[in-house]
Amino acid sequence: MVFACSALKRAYRRILHDAAGPFETVFLTCPTTVIAERMTRREHFMPPGLLESQIAALEPPTADEGALTFDVSGPREEILSRIVAEVGQRLDAGCLQKTRTS
Repeated sequence: MVFACSALKRAYRRILHDAAGPFETVFLTCPTTVIAERMTRREHFMPPGLLESQIAALEPPTADEGALTFDVSGPREEILSRIVAEVGQRLDAGCLQKTRTS
């Protein structure tokens, strides 16, 4: 399952982890100019004018949060493949709890 949200603040991520149990955090980075350009090319729920305030509010994950960090400036398919492979490696290494729902 993939759950996507901004969780800009460490406190927000802590609430999610406390409520949902173990899961992998993937932190996507990229130059602000690239994000702004991508936002203007597509219809987006957030106006590009709010981007700077969101970047200012961001508290990037610290080492103790164990987030996987990926630069997303490149092609989407390549980025997705790298993310899936890295999360898969962590699952295989037992770093994440494998869960099953019925």
